[in-house]
Amino acid sequence: MNMKVENEMALPITKSVTVMLLEPYAGKLARTVLRGESSRKGADLLDTTGSNTTLKIKKRSLAYKGMHLGNGAHGATINAIDKADKAFDKLTLAADFGENLEAGTVLYEATAADGTTPKVIANSALYERKQVEDGIVLVSLLMRAFEIEPTKLVMPFADIDKANMPHFQFNAQDVKQEKDTVSIPKASSSQDGLMSKEDKAKLDGVAAQANKYTLTAATTSALGGVKQAAKVNDASGTVSVENFNGLLTALKNAGIMAK
Repeated sequence: MNMKVENEMALPITKSVTVMLLEPYAGKLARTVLRGESSRKGADLLDTTGSNTTLKIKKRSLAYKGMHLGNGAHGATINAIDKADKAFDKLTLAADFGENLEAGTVLYEATAADGTTPKVIANSALYERKQVEDGIVLVSLLMRAFEIEPTKLVMPFADIDKANMPHFQFNAQDVKQEKDTVSIPKASSSQDGLMSKEDKAKLDGVAAQANKYTLTAATTSALGGVKQAAKVNDASGTVSVENFNGLLTALKNAGIMAK
């Protein structure tokens, strides 16, 4: 059968460590991920407040006061968490994070405030098995498909987690699946995607004009287009001056000879 990770249920875990939240599973939730959507900075960033020390993150994160956040290059420590708003949680960091983070950045729990080393790295995920097509579907020999839609995760995976999980397929963030349809963004100079209708119209215009190119006339110094000369009958016997001049005129009019 075609087995697919039910993304809403996928949780990053690491094996060989203490059970933390889900007792039936012999694994620990990787408390390393906070997914953010921010216009400039981030940690599961929904937005920032215009400061590298105050971040808005999605609800239901595993963030806690004193937790070190990092992305491999920079980091900071959570000084306080405000959960009063129903739409997001607000983190106050003990110091400036050190860089402006893009929307959707995933920060992991680091071993120290510099954020360079993750505390744990996920190597698997808790998931729900779900048959996505009726009947038997051949995926690959002795393998099953573990597909994850990042936008549907309860908690997101950091890049370092994904690199440690080659047996899972993480779909592109910009590809959003809704029931039986998939929405793919329009291609631009900064991202891959589908061709826009405006670009398609431009290509159609190129095809329509492809056979309408006009060659410049040939001259004594440059090549160019010529047209078929008027018919000249084959000469028989002595060629009169009149017939010879007619031939020259036809060649000149055709552009083969200069006038």
